[in-house]
Amino acid sequence: MKSISKELLGASAVPIILSVLKNGDSYGYEIVQRVKELTNGEIKWQEASIYPVLKKLEGAGMIQSYWKVQQGERPRKYYSILSDGKEQLEQNMHEWQLVHSVFGNLWNLNTAR
Repeated sequence: MKSISKELLGASAVPIILSVLKNGDSYGYEIVQRVKELTNGEIKWQEASIYPVLKKLEGAGMIQSYWKVQQGERPRKYYSILSDGKEQLEQNMHEWQLVHSVFGNLWNLNTAR
């Protein structure tokens, strides 16, 4: 199967990241791996590609970061979702459900013909 377009991945990055963080705090590599796992490897983000999105979300007050040090491991920068991020996610969910509904209706029209 052909890979997903950069445009679609770009448009979906914020709601995907916010959705992952709504399920618990996480760090960059872990977010990338979670998305890869959830899509059976069809979405393969490079770890470095999500950091600008994380920085943008943090600057907008939707997420916050903190450093966590665990015994025997290097420090990791974790991210957690804030109330503005949850509100944005709700808006994104509504928008994506609407778009999905439009496609469903259009595709059903095409198969009925």
